[in-house]
Amino acid sequence: MKQPLLNIAVPNTPNRLFTYLGFDSVEKQLRPGQRVIIPFGRRQVIGYFIETTDKKPKAALKPIIEILDPKPIFNNELYGFLKWMASYYFVNPADVFNAALPPGMRKIKKPHYIISDDIDDLLPGFDIPENLINKFRKKSIINTRDVNFIEKTAPGLFREMIDIEVVRPVWIDSAGRTDGALLGYEIDSGIVDDDKLSEQTVNYLLSKKLFKKAEIIDSGISDYRFRKLIESEVIKPVYGLPDLFGYFKPRHNLDRIEPTDEQSSAVKTVVSKLGTFAPYLLYGITGSGKTLVYCHTARETLKRGQTVLVLVPEIALAGTLLGYFKSFFGNEIALLHSALGTKERILVWQNIKNGRYKIVIGARSAIFAPLENIGLIIVDEEHDESYKQDDPAPRFQARDAAVMRAKMADVPVVLGSASPSIESFHNAERKRYRLLKLTRRPEEAAIPLVSLIDLCREPFPHDNPFFTRTMISKIKKSLSGDQQVILYLNRRGFSPRIKCTDCGHTPECPHCNISLSYHKSGNRLMCHFCGYIKTGYDTCDSCGGDSFVYLGTGTQKIEDKLGELIKEAKIVRLDSDSASGREKAHLILSNFASKKYNLLLGTQMVTKGIDFPDVSLVGVLMADIGMDMPDFRASEKLFAKLIQVAGRSGRGIIPGEVVIQTYRPERDLIDDAARQDYDTFYAREIQSRKELLYPPFSHLVNFRFASKKEDISIKQSFDFRNKLEERLDGTGLKVQILGPAPCPLYRLRGMYRRHLFVKTKSILKFIAFLRDWELVDTNYGLTSSVRLTIDIDPYDMM
Repeated sequence: MKQPLLNIAVPNTPNRLFTYLGFDSVEKQLRPGQRVIIPFGRRQVIGYFIETTDKKPKAALKPIIEILDPKPIFNNELYGFLKWMASYYFVNPADVFNAALPPGMRKIKKPHYIISDDIDDLLPGFDIPENLINKFRKKSIINTRDVNFIEKTAPGLFREMIDIEVVRPVWIDSAGRTDGALLGYEIDSGIVDDDKLSEQTVNYLLSKKLFKKAEIIDSGISDYRFRKLIESEVIKPVYGLPDLFGYFKPRHNLDRIEPTDEQSSAVKTVVSKLGTFAPYLLYGITGSGKTLVYCHTARETLKRGQTVLVLVPEIALAGTLLGYFKSFFGNEIALLHSALGTKERILVWQNIKNGRYKIVIGARSAIFAPLENIGLIIVDEEHDESYKQDDPAPRFQARDAAVMRAKMADVPVVLGSASPSIESFHNAERKRYRLLKLTRRPEEAAIPLVSLIDLCREPFPHDNPFFTRTMISKIKKSLSGDQQVILYLNRRGFSPRIKCTDCGHTPECPHCNISLSYHKSGNRLMCHFCGYIKTGYDTCDSCGGDSFVYLGTGTQKIEDKLGELIKEAKIVRLDSDSASGREKAHLILSNFASKKYNLLLGTQMVTKGIDFPDVSLVGVLMADIGMDMPDFRASEKLFAKLIQVAGRSGRGIIPGEVVIQTYRPERDLIDDAARQDYDTFYAREIQSRKELLYPPFSHLVNFRFASKKEDISIKQSFDFRNKLEERLDGTGLKVQILGPAPCPLYRLRGMYRRHLFVKTKSILKFIAFLRDWELVDTNYGLTSSVRLTIDIDPYDMM
């Protein structure tokens, strides 16, 4: 019999499929997306079955080693979405499949199996040897050794049982019947009758509900006795789902708040389209109650037996949204977070897949959540740049991907923002999205008063290069009234640069040719691009001098100065240095909410989704930072941050005020942000984009060339442009080519970098053109000493 030919996608390889030989009946066992173990070079690796083929390559073929999954781990809707992502973002499909799985499932590891609680009702339907029936009844978990024994005793039986879900795969060793982790052990009261235990030990073991094994051993029970008590079920293991995010507390009775007329209208509009694809842009001013709209819409979706996916820019800073959702839905929520451990990720993933959770909330990678029967997708703060993944592949835009997943699942998608992205608002203007507006804050809370401080007219005092006298006066006034203040600076660290006063030397990163930022904590220099750290910088590398001047401004430096200027200020800093780890950001915000601190100082982290009713003043210390970056989205990004941070003020009954320090108050962008005037900003920005043919009037593709040798990077980038122009000739594709030119961050992580941009209105045809070119010219004819990165719809211009 002719062996079937299988096309397999292999992670971390060129964007192509590899052909392998299957074994007899493999076509009946394999479905697209299943993982297989294959030989690849000298290694055994995981690959993903894509399709069978009739095209046999000339090279000698190897057979697959084993099918790793008993059935596809992606349902049809999710598999189709992942294939679309691989195609559109021009990436190896196996890299997308890997991204959709917890890291622990990217390694060769066979699943265990949970036996159904209905096993006794289902067994009579099978012709099963008596010794296997006893094995099924005694066990709750079937491991790899058990599977091999069953297959040897009754070939084909186990696959039949999988097909009708008598057994179900799980990918975590300690999984119990509820697909939970081992939380501990509980003691049955029958232990009182055990005369071998002292009264003191018995009383201790009955004193609380759940114990760790070590606690039981320490109480005076030997390891042997512990095992015997387990066998007799006097001590029982307890499996369950740990509350991984218990530090996010629900905000009580929010589900009883009556929506405003605008909120009710938005909810009714979205709910009327449940069951069909309908994209909405929920454009609501800061504090207008977009989260309440999300919750009511999600509740209606759950009533129909469907599930909900919610994307947020950063889960650690989404406390307000999570508080609302916990109030509405309790423990039905799964949170996906990069800080989860390996086992925790698998545990949450398989419980989403098995239907334990009805709502998934997470950052951009949550777009891959294996939800069944999805009914609604929500993207909060849809404008946020963190929805775009730059590295590693797939380099996707989660907001755009959410719209496509909603389309493929035929469900509504709600994109919410107080400062919508130019692309989304343009889609609403063109009627591709339906625009829903929230123009008022609940209970008619006032929009904060915004004032500008012209730093050219009111310069900083000589002894204080950060705060004008007006800013200091307003901070003191707020704090004296037992109110709170948020100060925003888009720059972390103590000082962007340090310079030797003897010779003028400024230390640079040895890998990136970029000035190192000085961090006072630990007296260290850090590169914020590659992570290089130089500790204990006490003497100049160039001349050995020990006198330095600190140039520029960072949050740490401002924290020190602010403490000197305002003694009554209880300051807490929120940036990526102070808030690393799962709980730190939330702990900082919780302490601020409880008024342990009265002044919150931070970077753009303080602009995202936080809601404190006692904040009466928001100060923007340097609004000009980021305005002149070499990025066509620079104005949009800065405007959004100013709008968002201003919206943190006056969210309770206390009137809010925003004070912006700037050297360019006459700049239209600053003026628009001060007046909270998105419409005027959009009208001007969309006209500029149209004139220059930038998105949304075209799509961009960024080709980035990186090499350890500068001359190779230069030559290969120009060679690529020449080949690109030659191959485009006669295709009818209209494109505009910009570059190649040095990247603004020219040397990064030891690599010299150049980029070339292509503008096109025919992105799908251009991607198809690239795919055809790659098939006939491996790596587009570039040498192996150059790394080429292709980024579709890029956000990172640096």
